[in-house]
Amino acid sequence: MKIVFAGDSITASGNWAEAIDFAEVENFAVPGGSTDGLFAAISEIVASNPNLISVLIGTNDFGNPEINREGADVGARIIAIVNEFKAQAPSAQIILHTLLPRGVEATGVDLRPRVIAANNFVKANLPTDIELIDLWPLFVAPDGLSLADQYVMADEPILKLHINENGYREWITVLLPILQRMVNAK
Repeated sequence: MKIVFAGDSITASGNWAEAIDFAEVENFAVPGGSTDGLFAAISEIVASNPNLISVLIGTNDFGNPEINREGADVGARIIAIVNEFKAQAPSAQIILHTLLPRGVEATGVDLRPRVIAANNFVKANLPTDIELIDLWPLFVAPDGLSLADQYVMADEPILKLHINENGYREWITVLLPILQRMVNAK
């Protein structure tokens, strides 16, 4: 059984192989990665012959001067990635994670409504055979928009984009039983 992770720096920083002792694990996530980059890497990821693919991507599509996208556009790109994984690896199971909450950009730009719109698009258009893990309610602060302080990297008090060790522990607490269920069902 092989589980692969695909996404950006949030996924890349996870020590998934340490937490998952019941399967081979490979992490294809790329710091700074966007939906464009992941879509281009699908063939390479599929060539590794995964049985299960875990995807969290999209936050870098916001606020990037080269690809500053709207929420529904990012949501549609995420769904297109999932559908392409399904087309190229039809026997692989897929877990899709919603985007995490985040803070405000250093410039004062608030991209959080776009993240919410992307998550809403994904939830409304999710293919029926995809397992969705909605990370938003687990990680959102009382303001309903930002990453909760207990999960924020110490050097990101405003941006609140990357999760700390507490965040990874919370994520794996939710992810692990789902992975075990999916692996056992295979």
